Order: sequence, then C-alpha cells, then structure tokens
Amino acid sequence: MSAPLVWIIIPFLVSVLLWFLQTKTRLVFFVSLVFCALMGLIALLQPIGGIVKIGPTSVELKTTLILLGRSFILENKDRFFLVFINFSAVFWFLGSRISKAPTKFIPLSMAIISLLTAALAVEPFLYSAILIELGVIISLPLLINREMPIGKGVLRYLIYQSLAMPFILLAGWILSGTQANPSDASQLQIAALLLGLGFAFWLGVFPFHVWIPELSSESNPYIAGFLLSTLPPVFLLIILKYLNGLAWLKEAAFLTPTLQAVGAVMIVTGGVWAAFQTNLKKLFGFLVIIESGFSLLCISLQNQQGNELFYLSLIPHLLSLGIFAYTLTSLKRYQIEPELNNLHGLIRNYPILFIALISSLFSVIGLPLFAGFSINLALFEQLTGYPALVIWTLVGYAFLMFAASHLLIILIGHYDGKWVFLEQPSDLFFLVIGIFGLLMMGIFPSVFIGGVWKIFASLLTSI
Repeated sequence: MSAPLVWIIIPFLVSVLLWFLQTKTRLVFFVSLVFCALMGLIALLQPIGGIVKIGPTSVELKTTLILLGRSFILENKDRFFLVFINFSAVFWFLGSRISKAPTKFIPLSMAIISLLTAALAVEPFLYSAILIELGVIISLPLLINREMPIGKGVLRYLIYQSLAMPFILLAGWILSGTQANPSDASQLQIAALLLGLGFAFWLGVFPFHVWIPELSSESNPYIAGFLLSTLPPVFLLIILKYLNGLAWLKEAAFLTPTLQAVGAVMIVTGGVWAAFQTNLKKLFGFLVIIESGFSLLCISLQNQQGNELFYLSLIPHLLSLGIFAYTLTSLKRYQIEPELNNLHGLIRNYPILFIALISSLFSVIGLPLFAGFSINLALFEQLTGYPALVIWTLVGYAFLMFAASHLLIILIGHYDGKWVFLEQPSDLFFLVIGIFGLLMMGIFPSVFIGGVWKIFASLLTSI
C-alpha cells in the first residue's frame, strides 16, 4: 500500500461513488465527513514510510506510486498538507448542509481535493500544471447552472487558469534542456520568467486578477468561497516545492525582491479596490487577493520563520474566508442583495450574521483580539529591514480598514424599522462558533494557533 493510493486514488474513487449517490443527500453528507476526517486523522497519526497495523496484519505505507509513467510521491513533510486539506474539507462540508449548497458540491469538491493532492505529489513537478487544469475543469459544473448564463468571471477563471499550464510546461521543457548545460544563465532566466507568469495567472497577480472578484460576484458564494480559499494555498505550496526543487532559483538574487514586490502589489491593489467596492461578493474576491499577497510576503523571507508564518496563517485565513463566504450565502437565502445600499441598519435584524462578517474582515486586517493579529504582527517584525515594503503593506491594510469601517457605519446607520431578529438557529450555531474561533485565536494565539502548530510541526521534516 502506498500513501498516494490512500490520499489520492481512494478519495477520487469515493468522490465518483458519491456522485452517483448524490440524491441521497444525508448519506453523502455523513460519508464525506467521516471519510475526510478519517483521512486527516490517518495523516496526523500515521508516519508515511512506516508500518500500518490492521488487526493481525501489518502493511508498509510506501511513499511512491507509479501511475501512467509518472511518479506520485508523498512523504512525511507532506503530512501537514494532507491534514490541512482534509480537515478544511470537513469544515466546508459541515457548512454545505446548513447553507444548502448544491448536491453536487461534495462529490466534485472531493475530486478536486484529490487532484490538488496529486498535483503536489507528482514528479516531475511540472506535471502539476496538468493536474491543476483537470481540477479547474472539474470545478466548472459547480460554477455553471441552468438558472443563469455563463458569466465573464467563469470564462476568465477558465482562461487564466488554462494560460498558466503552457507557461509552466514550457518552463519545464527549457529546464530539462539546461541539464546538459546548467551554466546557461539566459535559459535559466527565461525559465524563471515563464514560471513567474504561470504562477501569476494561477494566483491572480495584478493585472491578471480580474477573474477573482468577478468569479466571486457571479457564482454561488459558498462554492466560490471553497474554490478561492482552497486553490491559492495549494498554488503557494507548489511554489514552495518548486523553490525547494530548483536550487538555482532559490538562490537567485532577484527572487526575494520579486516575491516581496508581488506580495505588496497584491495587498495594495486588493486594499484599494476593496475600499471603493459596493458589492460584498466582489469584496470577498479582493480579500482573497490580499491573503495571497500576505502569504507571498511570508514565503519571500526565505527562512524558517517566514515558512512557519505561512503555514500558521493558513488556519486563520481559512476560518476568516469561510465565515465571510457563509455570511454571503446566508444573505442569498434571506433574499438580501449584497450591495451596500441594501444593508442600511440591517444589523438590527441580523446581528450575529453581520458581526461575523465584520469579525472576518477585522481578522484579515489583523486588528487586536482577532485571529490575524499575531500572524500579521509577526510578519511585520520579520520585515523590519524593509521599511518601504512595510509602509506599502500598511497602506493596503489601511484601505481595507476603510472598507470595513464604511460597511460597519452602513450596518448601524439610520433605519426606520424595529429590532426584529430574523436569523435561523442553524446560522446562529455555525456563526457563533466561527466568531468564537476568531476571538480565541486572537486572544490566546499561543494556545489556539501555537498549540495547533506544535502538533503540525512534528509532521514537517523540513520547512
């Protein structure tokens, strides 16, 4: 038995089975929760390469699976990703039933997660671009339905993600040719440029960012939330894998300033557009851009602390974006248009809903008492040697703070109606837990973030 068989092949087969059982919504819901939780626990507790005891029999959990001439390798250092992706799936699947996501959401999401895991495991790693493209294609049925035509966001999502594949494959082809002459600097620079363009299309770096807010505004908020909170972390982990696998690129003098510039540009542009945004769905898209910029700044440090901050930030970022996406889905169910002009004084009718929305915004900004505070503060401490970079990053977060303050003023503004609470109990349960999680991570970061990190750190042989 091999680790890729356990975390790639079997989940994909289970997703196919659940696709044919999707009319049995309760069965699909509980099977997916139990299965993903089990996959996460196995990754947490079972070392890859060790012996698995199943009753009286013992099976070695090998690291490699050969499939279609390609090697899929999952090692102990990949267990962090396996734990994170499977428990994040549990998080999204739990909310899917309350938010009444389409029945096809769970089986297709499981298939996407298995393909993303395969993209991280495949060797040579340039083939990850093909597997990412397959995941994007499988995600299209989630974004398209009979009620509305295909919008610009979906088309641009497909186009930009597809454009990334030839750039990365071409870079891989050039790199394979440089093995005979590794000192050819011009070839290496061209390969680095092509890789950079491919990653820019993947992450939505300015000016290739337009598909992110458009996709979030046109699609089901919960589905868009799942895709936009799952794909960027995987892309960033693949970037880390490329950097660790290409020594010449990791040691290149241009790498750190390039990553820092791109990260700062994503934060500043995301913050500026968020400040002048009147649609909450598009605002969510700009939050995704800002979070990706933050992660790039962590990676740009090129040291142990920067990588630890990147891994640590995945948990509060997932919770913040998940709560924001859930509130948008709830607004849709309550038939409230997510335009600022329609939200005047509505905190009097939906207090927990909008408190959760504001809390997720404050967490992304990194205000004290919220989950993002300790992570953002730690990053700024690491960036003290780059004052210009810190100033530009703070400018981006200042614009986002303006957007959050504007939204808060509108929510508590003049309203002729009375205080009437219209929230459903299921929403209250999910949102209160989310708000509590953001506050506990902010007030006790050493316990709720550092404690989780101590568990996950044991899974990483090298960061």
